[in-house]
Amino acid sequence: MTQDARSLAFEILTTFDKNAEATLDAVMDRITGKAELDRREMGLANALVYGVLRHRGQLDYTIDHFAAKGIAKIDKKLLTILRIALFQLRFMDRIPESAAVNTAVELAKVHASEKSGGFVNALLRNCLREPDQPSLDDLSPEKKLAVTTSMPVWLVEKWIERMGHEETAALCRASNEIAPITVRTNSLKTTREELFERLAPQVETLSPTPVSPLGLSFTSPKAPIFEMDAFKEGLFQVQDEAAQLIALMVNPKPGSRVLDVCAGVGGKSGHLAQVMENQGELVSMDVEAYKLQSLAREMKRLGITNITTHACDLTRESPDLIGDGFDAVLVDAPCSGLGVIRRNPDTKWKYFKRNATRHAKKQKAILSAAARCVRPGGTLVYAVCSMEPEENGTVVEAFLEKHTDFRMMKPFDTVPQGAEAFITSEGYVATLPHKNGMDGFFAARMVRKEK
Repeated sequence: MTQDARSLAFEILTTFDKNAEATLDAVMDRITGKAELDRREMGLANALVYGVLRHRGQLDYTIDHFAAKGIAKIDKKLLTILRIALFQLRFMDRIPESAAVNTAVELAKVHASEKSGGFVNALLRNCLREPDQPSLDDLSPEKKLAVTTSMPVWLVEKWIERMGHEETAALCRASNEIAPITVRTNSLKTTREELFERLAPQVETLSPTPVSPLGLSFTSPKAPIFEMDAFKEGLFQVQDEAAQLIALMVNPKPGSRVLDVCAGVGGKSGHLAQVMENQGELVSMDVEAYKLQSLAREMKRLGITNITTHACDLTRESPDLIGDGFDAVLVDAPCSGLGVIRRNPDTKWKYFKRNATRHAKKQKAILSAAARCVRPGGTLVYAVCSMEPEENGTVVEAFLEKHTDFRMMKPFDTVPQGAEAFITSEGYVATLPHKNGMDGFFAARMVRKEK
């Protein structure tokens, strides 16, 4: 069983790299649940994991420079050990150099060989002797930006083609920052002002979100969020400000009938239920039954009672519960997740350029299937945590061209103060980390024409 932070980080990162389909959250939940570490060591392990993934591009460029035969010849386990150590040397001021190097050498000996320990020691000592190396002078502007911000070159090139070098640089830097923790007040139990008073003594900084009327952002909580009394009492859900705008776009009325097609573990379902004042019928649907089990537990914590769950793939079946249709349908579709890299840095290393077409095809299928569930005069909202055109505007345009009984409508009935900044000329909501201080999100609101 893992007993120290660096060994735990090594185990998480090697497991993550071995499984192409695994998300970092899933790997961490499985492995950290077995670890016997105190809070300080667990915090260091988390910092190492996220730090390595956030800065992996720059770390690998440095390792490749100092490795005589290049990074491609390094065993994957040794490469992970080197990344963990080099991250400490280059990005963590409070870690003694000797601790970073010596623990890396010991990890190499345990997971490879005595000879590997010598290789790791020599490479890291060379990195210490030449802290200004490698030079970036000979790199193209695109490659240099990719290295300094640890973004995949293909993604940097894609963004530059769309928005230019200067704005891409700003987006890359913002995507690489550690995002604040943002929560949404559970208005069924408390107010934002009351929640602010509860949380203020337990965090380092705390501020209301500028656009969402229910959001609070904070840093450095004194205890894990799930241990806070306010969390246990169901006074809030963790949710970025951009995601909090989606239920406001759906704007379901109390007593109405609403469908959340890709509900997951219930972030947006919880908010929809709040807007509905816990009245009416809210069906939370997902293809993964285990996610709906988590959703049900979450709704109980929040005191929400108007939700029923249904495991279903709408692209393959048409359940009886559709009936005469829903007043409002939300499609928070599976996507690349490139808008939330600052929260999930693992995304940029497991998402590839070729995936865009696959996601768009699935998104179009889900949106078309969901359209059948909207009653005449009802609302349909399509949302993704992506900034990529092929996953947002292109999907909506293709849908409207095929489904002539739907048309675009204004995104909000009552526009939240400040939201004008990210409402596009087409009527979409599109947020960007470097411009709006939120995750990258896209949403479009449509209405089915009356018969």
